Amino acid sequence: MKKIIYLFLALLIVACSSDDEGNDSNSLTISWQVTVEGQTYENNSLGYGTGFGPNDNCNGDLAFEAYLPEIDTATRYYEGDLSHYYLTSDFTNVSVGSYPIVSELIENNCNLTFTLQLSDFSDIGIEISNGIHNVTSINQISSSNNETIWSVEGDFSGTFSGGDIESVSLTGSYRNVIATYQD
Repeated sequence: MKKIIYLFLALLIVACSSDDEGNDSNSLTISWQVTVEGQTYENNSLGYGTGFGPNDNCNGDLAFEAYLPEIDTATRYYEGDLSHYYLTSDFTNVSVGSYPIVSELIENNCNLTFTLQLSDFSDIGIEISNGIHNVTSINQISSSNNETIWSVEGDFSGTFSGGDIESVSLTGSYRNVIATYQD
């Protein structure tokens, strides 16, 4: 009887000791947050593969625009996308560091270009200036004979102006889960 109790307690301890998936580097959680005018907005979702592509990027290699979940508020919405190489052989040697940040989807986005869009619902162009985008972490989550799943984390800041917006400074961070494919 004592052995059964010890076995039960051992199983209970193992079952209760698992880590929170939100802190797991192998998690498929996509998240990002934007802080503007002292207010922080955040959106999280589970999964990967949402976006547009493949298309050619600035080096003539195949690229993909990986979407982040949209952040909606009463007066604005925020969109973020991360361009990345489509093929695993192109993406494998990518490293952390500073990459471009732009305020509109443009043709030939380079690898790890972060596109940040802000809309005040006026349909007038709002441009980013003084933008900084740093990729702080790139981790391989899994790999099969067809696709490799990666997590890419980074932070950004910049100033938006245009439309009905005089000037808005914002900062933020993201974690995107992307897929690359075999040649």
